Amino acid sequence: SIIWRKQTNAPNKFMGSGMLPPGAYVTLEHEYVLIFRKGLKRQFKTKQDKNLREESSYFWEERNLWFSDLWDFKGKSQKLKGSSRSRSAAFPYELAYRLINMYSIKGDTVLDPFLGTGTTAIAALASERNSIGYEIDESLIEIIKENICRSLEEVNRRTLSRIIEHEKFIKSYSKPVKYFNENIKMPVVTSQERNIKFRVVDEINRIDDYNFECIYGDIDIGKVIKHHIN
Repeated sequence: SIIWRKQTNAPNKFMGSGMLPPGAYVTLEHEYVLIFRKGLKRQFKTKQDKNLREESSYFWEERNLWFSDLWDFKGKSQKLKGSSRSRSAAFPYELAYRLINMYSIKGDTVLDPFLGTGTTAIAALASERNSIGYEIDESLIEIIKENICRSLEEVNRRTLSRIIEHEKFIKSYSKPVKYFNENIKMPVVTSQERNIKFRVVDEINRIDDYNFECIYGDIDIGKVIKHHIN
């Protein structure tokens, strides 16, 4: 399990008798992320599956951060009102994005039986995964569609940030690095990172009322780094 510490700066988060003992309450600013596996350990037997697994790898420094049992980032601000707000159970994009990249590979299908505002579906399309979602609250349907259609800039920003953050990490890394990833034109710490490959979302097309299709494109690494420096 993972403890997600969803800190908040809300002035009313402290309940009780203010600064006077002994009647105050400890704040509740965390949730548990429970991790289960269905069936036996997954096997990657075909060449295609092995290649997709390698492309889906994460950086060494991401592994160290993501596979910690304590995640510390803010919760998602709620723009919904009324009963939809209480039922959406919205969580931050980063939470879904990490879990999808940790426990699936490109081309897999991610299921969210409580789709809410569509965060899981957006994180899946950013990660080159398929997704299926269910939502019982019909008032959220148009919000889900709108969020998916407007997500292109957000998902690409997160993808590119991984490359930029890795470049920063390599520059600050004190030990010799002997492996190189040709896809991103950068050194990597381990041999398992040599085939990591990122693509950006070029288009998000709405096929019908409940289905979307993404078109992906390659990343110009030189342009990304130059833009970041500037």
